[in-house]
Amino acid sequence: MNHERSRLVERLQAQAEDLLRETPTLFAYGIADPEGFPGLHDVQLAVYMDPALPSDSYFHVEIRLEALLEEALGLAVAGARILNGAPVNWQGAVLEAGRVVYSRDENARVSFEEKVRREYFDLKGLLAAHARPAREETVAIRPEEIRSQLQAMEASIGRIRNIADISSADPVTDAAARYHLQSAVTACLALCLHLISALKLRPPRDISDIPGILAEVGVLEEGLARELVPLIEIRTQLVYDIGGEERPLGQELLPHLAHLQEFADGVRTRFQL
Repeated sequence: MNHERSRLVERLQAQAEDLLRETPTLFAYGIADPEGFPGLHDVQLAVYMDPALPSDSYFHVEIRLEALLEEALGLAVAGARILNGAPVNWQGAVLEAGRVVYSRDENARVSFEEKVRREYFDLKGLLAAHARPAREETVAIRPEEIRSQLQAMEASIGRIRNIADISSADPVTDAAARYHLQSAVTACLALCLHLISALKLRPPRDISDIPGILAEVGVLEEGLARELVPLIEIRTQLVYDIGGEERPLGQELLPHLAHLQEFADGVRTRFQL
């Protein structure tokens, strides 16, 4: 626990209403314990702005907030950052290391935290399970890992295609289709993360960013990487939006399955498996 930071956050919380009420801030976090989160070491305040605020004004708003912090808290240099549009791994770090110091829209804050926690811990879990630490000197592509994930993905694709009517109202059929789709996309993500780690590429900003990283270095075609994103979004809903409004799985899903198969075929050819 960083006691100096904790005292600073307490002072910030006491003054937050006066500091932020004339700004478009909906809610804000004081960064109490940045240890383990390098991206937060120089940040004292993370704020979520009214979505109506144009993104091209964010930089100027951050400068203004930093000036307010320096004056109010007597800091030589203050750091303030806007949460809107930031990578989910950074947003999640703020929730782990920060403390709410201001909120004038609790519904917006709770919705934001629920969404970020779902996506952040999903990404964190996938990285822990399928990526290897960048500090390792030798990180090799493992053909057996690639084959295993390809087999799991293609088995799930095959099971979905064997369902006679994917848009059936039968709850058992629907549940089976959703489960196999979730499994297929998860295997695709696991394979992508293995390649990202082995090739020492940049870490993903969020789940949907994962295929794009491989496209940046030519492992995937850019068009195919884009086509995989809707499937990843469907998986996120299947995993985390239980009880919410369900996205229908109709026959229009079949072209998306073809993109998954195209991904599998491309990886197999690329790495001569």
